[in-house]
Amino acid sequence: MRIVCFLPDFGGGGAQRTLINLAACFRQAGHDVTLAAAQRDGPALAWVDPQLRTVPVGRGQLRNAVLPLARLIRRQRPEVVLSSVLDANVVAVAARALSGSRETKLVVRETNSHRARGDIGRLRQQLTRFSYPRADAVVALSEGVRQELIADYALPPASVVTIHNPIEVDALSAEAKLAQTPPVEKNGPWIIGVGRLIRQKGFDRLIRAVADLKRPEMRLVLVGEGPDRDALAAKARDLGVTLHMPGFVRQPVHWLAHADVFVLSSRWEGFGHVIVEAMAAGAPVVAFDCPHGPRDIIVDGVNGLLVSDGDLAALSGAMAALLDDRDLARRLSAAAMADAARFSSARIADSYLKLFSSL
Repeated sequence: MRIVCFLPDFGGGGAQRTLINLAACFRQAGHDVTLAAAQRDGPALAWVDPQLRTVPVGRGQLRNAVLPLARLIRRQRPEVVLSSVLDANVVAVAARALSGSRETKLVVRETNSHRARGDIGRLRQQLTRFSYPRADAVVALSEGVRQELIADYALPPASVVTIHNPIEVDALSAEAKLAQTPPVEKNGPWIIGVGRLIRQKGFDRLIRAVADLKRPEMRLVLVGEGPDRDALAAKARDLGVTLHMPGFVRQPVHWLAHADVFVLSSRWEGFGHVIVEAMAAGAPVVAFDCPHGPRDIIVDGVNGLLVSDGDLAALSGAMAALLDDRDLARRLSAAAMADAARFSSARIADSYLKLFSSL
């Protein structure tokens, strides 16, 4: 198949990482793949296989990509266009319509809970309600997101499919085993969070929960970059939490391999990609049961600990349990490493290819 994967940009987020991984898997499976993005630069370019064809479509604002993407579809006549992220999905629907390419199927991938994120205004809701039914299929990252999309946008249930994120599980596990030396000197236990430094990721909640542990030897490591860096640093100082922020890191596994506890403190997620990365790296995992995704991954007490969303006392208690009972931590991390295989890139990419073929 000829497949075009469309992204809004090459920012360093989970959506970019996922579509880049999928594009590489499609190419390795023998398909003709083009990775198109509305902006030509960004940190996610470091994740792109140099042999993968990349094409910039448009400049500046995302809406400027409609006509260039339509021309790309008209020129290449792909069997499938796969887009990801709400605004890019709207652009892809418009571009496919303008291309006049009737044989091209469009699959849009929804990365988050629209209800939980709280920034989907009336206009974007209307655009979603208009656009998503015009796609040939909608992929939800978790079952909770799927149910929301069906209910909120009156989508036919058969057109909305749950396919989890693809993760390079084997490569991450191998990389973690090779990471014998921590990236910086490790004096005391590490609690690690990974993600953009934005409100969604709930790192302010994690800082408060770590402060409640009252363990001065503890270091909290937040791997990622974003606009909330200064506010998070100030909160940590105010609460007496030792905080290290290495910024954007191309391979977070080098940090995860040395985590005494990995915590997902998000207020909402579409899936929780980094949970599986932590599992593959052998880190014991604690996560808020936020909408949606963590409960699709974690079975509480079996491959990690799942606590009620927003319950800071429960989060502190779960972290303390893993720090104090290392046998429990090892048992959970061993089960998690084995379970992570169900999210391997090859398996997930195969699910997408089966969906494409069914269209």
